[in-house]
Amino acid sequence: MKNFAFLMSILLYACTRPVQAQVTCNPAAPCVDDNVSIYFNANEGSKGLVGETGDVFMHTGVITSASASSSDWKHVTSVWGNSTDTTFKMWPLGGGIYAKRFNIRSFYSILQSEQVLKLAFVFRNGSGSKEGKTATNGDIFYDVTCAGTMVQTAVVQPNVPSLTSSVGSTIAFKGTANANATLTLKDNNTVLTTVSNAKTLEYAINVTTAGTHTIQFIANANAGGGDVIKTFTYSTVPASVVQDAPIGTQLGANINAAGNSVTLMLQAPNKNNVFVIGSFNNWQADVNQMYKTVDGKSWWITLPLTSGTVYTYQYLVDGSIKIADPLSTLILDQGADPSIPAVTYPNLPPYPTNKTTGYVSVLEPGKTPYTWRVPNFQRPPKQDLIIYELLVRDFVARHDYQTLIDSINYLKNLKINAIELMPINEFDNNESWGYNPNFHNAVDKYYGTADKLKEFIDVCHQNGIAVILDVVFNHTWGSSPLSKLYWDAENNRPSADNPWLNPVATHPYSVGFDFNHESEYTRNYMFRCLKNWLTEFKIDGYRFDLSKGFTQVNSGNDVTAWGRYDLSRVNILSRIYDSTQVYSAGSYVILEHFADNDEDKDLANRGMMLWGNMAGAYKQFTMGWENNRLKGVSAQGRGWNVANLVGYMESHDEQRNMFENMTYGNSTKSPTYNVKSLGTALSRVELANAFLYTIPGPKMLWQFGELGYDVDINYNSRVGNKPIRWEYLADPARKRLYNVTRNIIHLRTSNAPIFREGTYNASDLDIEYFKHFHVSHANMNLTVLGNSDVTATDITPYFQNTGNWYNYLTGETLNVASTTTPIRLLPGEYRIYTSVKLPEPPAGYLRYTNADAKIVELLNDFQVYPNPSAAHHSAYLGYSLKQSADIQWFVLNNVGQVVYQSAVEHKMAGSHQEKLVHSLAAGTYLIRLSINGATVTQKWVVQ
Repeated sequence: MKNFAFLMSILLYACTRPVQAQVTCNPAAPCVDDNVSIYFNANEGSKGLVGETGDVFMHTGVITSASASSSDWKHVTSVWGNSTDTTFKMWPLGGGIYAKRFNIRSFYSILQSEQVLKLAFVFRNGSGSKEGKTATNGDIFYDVTCAGTMVQTAVVQPNVPSLTSSVGSTIAFKGTANANATLTLKDNNTVLTTVSNAKTLEYAINVTTAGTHTIQFIANANAGGGDVIKTFTYSTVPASVVQDAPIGTQLGANINAAGNSVTLMLQAPNKNNVFVIGSFNNWQADVNQMYKTVDGKSWWITLPLTSGTVYTYQYLVDGSIKIADPLSTLILDQGADPSIPAVTYPNLPPYPTNKTTGYVSVLEPGKTPYTWRVPNFQRPPKQDLIIYELLVRDFVARHDYQTLIDSINYLKNLKINAIELMPINEFDNNESWGYNPNFHNAVDKYYGTADKLKEFIDVCHQNGIAVILDVVFNHTWGSSPLSKLYWDAENNRPSADNPWLNPVATHPYSVGFDFNHESEYTRNYMFRCLKNWLTEFKIDGYRFDLSKGFTQVNSGNDVTAWGRYDLSRVNILSRIYDSTQVYSAGSYVILEHFADNDEDKDLANRGMMLWGNMAGAYKQFTMGWENNRLKGVSAQGRGWNVANLVGYMESHDEQRNMFENMTYGNSTKSPTYNVKSLGTALSRVELANAFLYTIPGPKMLWQFGELGYDVDINYNSRVGNKPIRWEYLADPARKRLYNVTRNIIHLRTSNAPIFREGTYNASDLDIEYFKHFHVSHANMNLTVLGNSDVTATDITPYFQNTGNWYNYLTGETLNVASTTTPIRLLPGEYRIYTSVKLPEPPAGYLRYTNADAKIVELLNDFQVYPNPSAAHHSAYLGYSLKQSADIQWFVLNNVGQVVYQSAVEHKMAGSHQEKLVHSLAAGTYLIRLSINGATVTQKWVVQ
């Protein structure tokens, strides 16, 4: 899924517990020689860094016994406004949480003779223009006690100031000290237990009497005498009524058809009590207690509603854990929502400020349902899919569904028949790749409303395009209610009794908190989400991120063992696939799996598709190096029985092909052919496209690959925002790549039975440099030739038959008397021949007329635009040169007379544009471009 460096950065996030206070520390009671992790919550205190998208730094020092006041910081080495010193840079963990790990003594250079009392902080952005301070805009302090002088304590469990329980239940308690001490636990001043010379006290508090109880955790071992006391309270509530929910109640919110009531249902086994708090009861914590089901696994309640009223709510579990509904379809986030513009999400319900904290669920009873224009979309067969993978954030500047809708013609014209959206369910923060999910069932508001997403899907269906969602069920994040409900605060991970999540992942490269897919609770949660997207949003299928992690077979850190055939994992994925077919027959399931081939093949046989990453080989192919064996992009090349491999040369996870060409392309073998030059690099992508989309089986391309996107994947960090390059369309060389890509995909999608039913030999794709590939079908044969070397060569075509063959992109006819007569190909040149003359491809300007053979060596692209153009208005001639050359251009009328000619000019390699200001009468003309004496002609229509 990610490269190693990226995984490690995300693992830092995965090790982070939900942070409620402004600054917390692990260990909670540190000494001066401790290694500590400091967590800063930008959503608390002054909130000056809420929504910050850049780096966050800590300005820090210490308060010692020599400090004259709290403003007298010692050992301050950070420089305000310095954004290059990474010593003080915090790790962003998502949701406004940042972390830093260090050893106190060495980080601040504390002398052995010094007594440190507090750590002092102010947090800032890179320039220092934004600050994170206390709610009163003061400095932030955290107590430090030097070993041997004072004991400090912490209540690890329950780590809340108050909670509720019921008579007859127990409360698990754990307290710790940083040095040996006499530890005592009291309930309303009655001693429950005492241990001597200990650092830890654990005890099960039996709730035997009603009322409010104050629990004191006391440590006595201080040099100067006196106790250190930490307290919390618990109150008793009535025992929960045991009663099953109405038949047919699903997990989450069940709003009745009239919109006048809702039945809420939450799975939370082994909890004592659950209340619903929200706008319908003024956020009171002592009403709306939920029923417990007979099996003890779930909680439910039916509440009256008023249709047309927007409601907000949370669950209060055992009086201390406050969560949004895990199956919310819309949540409010006090920290992230203010940065969502109204144009993206109009009329976003307001957050209930001063009523509660944390994520809040939203109910909208009586909301008018979306009216589908295409209620029963006919999905393309799996083997015919040409999938366009895109990240909304980096595809359109306004990062919303409306702009995607407005861009549908661009995608439709590319002739793709499916769009795969990177995760759009609610994830931590706003700007993200989306692989840090916390609410799998909710639409992330940063991209727009649920109805706009439905409209986008509907518009795609109107244009024959399927929509596939990238979903992340390998893991969830610490901000998820599934994490918070059962949390091991001491070890900073899900607790051992968490019904959904493993405390420790069972496989390498795990991110976030790992789902236990053998658990019935995970299945219930996941299937509820899958059903919602398939039925409510009418999506056409899923791409499952990191599907190889869907196992309880523990491979530890052994990557090889993790990839071996795992029948339990196959059965888990088969259950998931079968459920999707029940909810929506014929929907797609695509796995990012990369296990051993025998397991991948088994899953393909069961109906699932699998990602086929061939980025490495295709990069070698386009860069002009060896090791460009492409057989693995084909299911047949992997020995599979069915063509369920989604082959690709680029995805969101891979370094961009054009970046590799421009950085590492072969520039040494030929003095006149340099892959690193822009025009040549783009033409090499054309070559790769010819040997990707013509190979049977589903295929995928990454956004803007059709325009030669060449921005480093690590620009602004791997997952950070990337420049959106719609201006590429104005570059003739890049526009040519778009049109070539479009034409080749059109060949594939408009002749789908040929590629679905035809025969071929994938081994042909493993020939180094000089490739020939054939698809044979009763209705048409196809031969693709290509030279990936950087010098010219003769290639034996091995045509399937003699007679006329037709160059699909140029329309030229080749009479084949012998199927083995060599054809000379220039470096990077390719040809796509069909045995049947096909209609002119959509981007007809590629059909050069009267073109000299030498043109291929010199020219990447040549076009007139707009074409047709209006009489007495401006038009343009655009062309892109592979190398510097002498240029002259002519305008000829329909009988061949020159009506205008330019002067000869020497032009450098790259893209050029000439303005055609004309006063020509309406009619048909020719534009002839002369390059070092070689010519190419383009038809120009003036209306």
